[in-house]
Amino acid sequence: MSDENSNKKFDNFVTILIASVAIWVAITAFFQNYAANISDQARRRAQQYAIESTKKEVSGVIQFSYDWQAAYQSWRELSWQITAAEQRGDTQAADRYRALQETIIPLSKMLGPQYFDPQVGFPDTYKYQAESYLVEATRLSETYLAESELGNFTDNTADALIVQITLLTVSLSLYGLSLALSGRVRWLFVIVGSGIVGFCMLWLSWSLIEIIGRPEVNSAAINAYAEGVGLSYQGRYENAIEKFNQAIAENKYYAKAYYERGLAYYSLNDYTTAIAQMEEARQRGLDDTNLNWNLGWIYYLDGQYNKAIETNERILASNPQVLGMRMNQALTYLAMGDLGNSQAQYDLLYQEAQKQVNDARQQGAEPSASLWYYMDAGALDLQNLIDQLDDNPKSWTQAPAPERIQGDHDTIRDFAYQQMKRMKETTIALEYTGQLPAAQSVSQVDSVTIGKVTGSDADGFITGFEASINDVIPYGEKSFSVEFTYSGEPTNELIWRVYVNGYEDHAMRTVSNEDLSAGNTWYRTFGFEYTNVFILSAGEYVVELYADNVLILRKTFYVQ
Repeated sequence: MSDENSNKKFDNFVTILIASVAIWVAITAFFQNYAANISDQARRRAQQYAIESTKKEVSGVIQFSYDWQAAYQSWRELSWQITAAEQRGDTQAADRYRALQETIIPLSKMLGPQYFDPQVGFPDTYKYQAESYLVEATRLSETYLAESELGNFTDNTADALIVQITLLTVSLSLYGLSLALSGRVRWLFVIVGSGIVGFCMLWLSWSLIEIIGRPEVNSAAINAYAEGVGLSYQGRYENAIEKFNQAIAENKYYAKAYYERGLAYYSLNDYTTAIAQMEEARQRGLDDTNLNWNLGWIYYLDGQYNKAIETNERILASNPQVLGMRMNQALTYLAMGDLGNSQAQYDLLYQEAQKQVNDARQQGAEPSASLWYYMDAGALDLQNLIDQLDDNPKSWTQAPAPERIQGDHDTIRDFAYQQMKRMKETTIALEYTGQLPAAQSVSQVDSVTIGKVTGSDADGFITGFEASINDVIPYGEKSFSVEFTYSGEPTNELIWRVYVNGYEDHAMRTVSNEDLSAGNTWYRTFGFEYTNVFILSAGEYVVELYADNVLILRKTFYVQ
């Protein structure tokens, strides 16, 4: 009788446990459904914001294209017509063109007074783009990311609750098995099942804390961040920093705000603060290619070469195709006087460039335009280092201070020049032949003079040439000419490139197949002889000549 009472009490006890756990399963299932609903809603909102962000950016770019290409260019072309009419003394035509200009201005918001002063003749495109679509597209994009993060967070919580339900189901099975057993072993099933239930109760409590304390979309932080991005785009870095400060005050975990604040300080040449902000962004979870690229570059400029190398390697170890960072790595080794490692990095760079060209052309396509852009930028960085060593920095020069460049400066300068020449020749060879440069040509330019052609005969032969004084072309001239004497073997192809203030003016690039006879004097004219409207802009000019992809002429002069 005693055993029957004991069994009955045990059965009643287990039945109560089963009922209690069943209720707990229902509670857990309720919160799992609640978390899943939050996740679904967040994902739907995220999709909506993603669509709106894309739509805003695409429509904004299209609108800007119209404003720039149609409205403003039409206005500008009429300005040239006015100038030409005034030069002819045709005041009536000039007045007609002015009247037509006035009809164009209302057609474009960009030509409104907040962005455009007709007396200046050039709209503030950065302000227009920022205010018309960039800030709003950034806000929508950031909201999309925040909603996606919320969706992922609650989705993980919902998955955890499903696991809890599964474990509770196991405990119910253990309780049920205990009813079919006798003796002490049945208590083992009860204890194990109860342990699982206790664990799930604690886990559910933690899950509820996560649900209640889930990260909400911080609209105030996002709005301040988006406005800061717009201000940075306009070059208003102090104002942008204030906005990023507001964003971080609203959300101290906002990694992108730290990063953008770092970029703003970098633009103000405050490298120490910029580095601190970007490292803070890394600590907050932003550790992508863009951040490391810019952080490594700032470490280089600040003379912290080991830090720069470590930062660059974080990306290059897994993404060797990032040519810009490979160039920065080579340049960093060079600035610290390690020519061996610098050479090795440049060799890897050229191999990767060749691979990217081959891969593109095997697919019947051309390499990305960014390839040529970064190759040119790498050559400019080497020239900047040379200018810094020569104590001749330009307004666009970015390189470590001379006292922070380690090793023998003359050796580094010579190495930098040879690598710059090699990079330029590699870029031209890959662009025009798809192959790395072949053996060096024996052709050369024996003399070169910058000036102006003053006369030619009926057959087009030059009969007069006036050399510039001290390699200076007076501001207001429409063109310049190069007088040069070529010697060596005739070439198959000549390529001319003209750089203005460090950057190539692609409109002046020319490719020709002249047969240059050894010893003869030749001329090449660049500029705007075809019009009375344009003149050469002021600044430093560099003209280069490549003979069969080999750089044989490089001449610097100035328009001032």
